[in-house]
Amino acid sequence: MPTRRALVIGAGVGGLATTYRLLRSDWDVVVLEPPAQPLPTGLPTTLTDFGVDAARRLGLLPALVRRRQPRCDLVEVDATGLPLAVRPRPSARNPAVTEHDVLAVLDDAIGGAASRRREDLPVLLADDCGVTAVSPNGDTDWFDVVVGADGACADIGDAVFPDTCDAPRPRWSTVSRPIGMASSCAVSMDLVTRTIRLHPLRDGGSAVSFAWRDLPGVHWPEQFADLGWLVPSLLSHVDGVPCAPVVRAWPGRWTHRQLALLGDSAWHLGPHAGRGISLSIGGAELLGDALDIFPDGAEALSWWERTVRPYVRRARIRPRGLGDREPKRDSPGAASADVKR
Repeated sequence: MPTRRALVIGAGVGGLATTYRLLRSDWDVVVLEPPAQPLPTGLPTTLTDFGVDAARRLGLLPALVRRRQPRCDLVEVDATGLPLAVRPRPSARNPAVTEHDVLAVLDDAIGGAASRRREDLPVLLADDCGVTAVSPNGDTDWFDVVVGADGACADIGDAVFPDTCDAPRPRWSTVSRPIGMASSCAVSMDLVTRTIRLHPLRDGGSAVSFAWRDLPGVHWPEQFADLGWLVPSLLSHVDGVPCAPVVRAWPGRWTHRQLALLGDSAWHLGPHAGRGISLSIGGAELLGDALDIFPDGAEALSWWERTVRPYVRRARIRPRGLGDREPKRDSPGAASADVKR
């Protein structure tokens, strides 16, 4: 039987997990890394059972466990730093890992088995048999299946699914950095238009992440200047250019003929959506299973979408916490006022 060929666009968790899963079924895989690919965050996230079970079946779990970050309680605070709730540390079965950790494990597992190219997004021409990819320099290549597994593939989603958009995605920008500050627990401040995360790292430091919905003409640290508690100190440890992902409308479907969207290009869950890593690993495993089971690629992708959608719907549900109300920004001491208790 001739070797099946796949083009995977994106070298994030979704792209590399898909690549690894297809290699296990003897696919010839080409990984395309767009120059504008978002940088991975350094904030630990706990793998859900969906991600853990998939990682175990793929043989990745032992390596992920070796790179796990500290398990700790998560303290939810309001805009003044007042503790509102404590979520107990996750089960030892569910390791906390960073995106860097997962990418390192996947890179080691793939090795040199896949061809990797760094170039701009191609034009994709799908038919009932496969997909022709036309690169910016005019070269063409043919694939049985194309998987857009990178946030930049929202552009491909617009081109392939122009009339199937559910609703606009919220536009968030993020800055995430490791800092030297030690922390004994994870902390979450969730407001309506701004969020902050702090999580200890295995090296003794911590990772901090700021996310916000942009205010035009306002430098990003100023968007947190009215908040008290540890926020000024955390800001003093962080510099750098925000990562503003490419944002498009939600695609109403993730598959078309022999093309599928996976990861942020399909189900972007928000700036601190820890379940995104688990969904990418589990979704990649299910995609490989579908292509193994169904001889027709379009039928396989359709089954895969129907199967993964319930997991994504559950991950999108964000409980509204006690700290969700924003403090007023137009008066002194606003950080300690107008907080829903």
